[in-house]
Amino acid sequence: MLESILWMLLMGFFVGQIARRLKVPALVGMVLVGIVLGPQVGHVLSPGVLAAADGLRTMAVMVILMKAGLGLDREKLAQQGSVALRLGFLPAACEAIAIAVAAMALFQFDFATGLLLGCVLGAESPAVIVPAMLRLKSLGWGVKKGIPDAILTGSALSDVLLLLGFSLLLAVLSQGSATGLTLGGLTLSPVQLLPLQIIAQITLGVLLGWLTAWLLVSLLARQNWTQNAVQDALVAAGFALLLVVLAEDFPIFSGYLAVMVTGFFLIELDAPLARRLRGGFDGLWTIAQIILFVLLGASIDLSVLGDTLLVGLLVLAIGTL
Repeated sequence: MLESILWMLLMGFFVGQIARRLKVPALVGMVLVGIVLGPQVGHVLSPGVLAAADGLRTMAVMVILMKAGLGLDREKLAQQGSVALRLGFLPAACEAIAIAVAAMALFQFDFATGLLLGCVLGAESPAVIVPAMLRLKSLGWGVKKGIPDAILTGSALSDVLLLLGFSLLLAVLSQGSATGLTLGGLTLSPVQLLPLQIIAQITLGVLLGWLTAWLLVSLLARQNWTQNAVQDALVAAGFALLLVVLAEDFPIFSGYLAVMVTGFFLIELDAPLARRLRGGFDGLWTIAQIILFVLLGASIDLSVLGDTLLVGLLVLAIGTL
């Protein structure tokens, strides 16, 4: 396992830098390293690393979402609040429906199965969106109008919507029907229940994010349980990861949204602490992004691409456009 981690970190870093010098995103190089090191080609990565891939990727996504929250600007977000809401719902819904229609024609799927595929392909990766938007903010592009902040928030909301839609469709397709909810004499179908689930996921995610931020400020700034910025980042990362784990065990709120909101409220409650944490999470992301994208490449099953590569690219193009 130790040799596998060394291969991942060193090759992922240097090939990522080569890709960057070729004017290609570094993540492309890291994904290619994962394919080469993974079980499809090189068989270099140990079974222990591959078995822990899901957990390691979750930790990496937690880091980038915390970075996103710590990089938000409340004034700009308030200025573009309605835009963020529209970005959260309209592109995701349109892309999922377009992919569903395309899948019906190209794969002979029924509409529900095509929509399930649309929910998968329509979701945006925070590991791609967040660094790009933070880079725009550092360069000053779109900051005056709050464009990066609106996109960061909209991408988080759209992932909540698509995840809920995916869960509902999966239940319908795998069991024939999803369980509704009966309140007194009123019975709500799964479709009628979906808006309530979306509201609950978002509301509870924001509430838990605020509570976590308040607790971190109390522990790290007021009671001084830590002695340096590294310990601050370690404690904050632990609480953020706890939110994600709890959301998996109790899927009544969006764990990823809660993590992002935690970073946002940390700025509001204690700006100096937020600045210290921002530096700590920048360092964590340097390592986390390599692990995330290398393991992503290692999980790609090349054997399924032979018959579906061209038609799959066509479906992707239709959904994207």
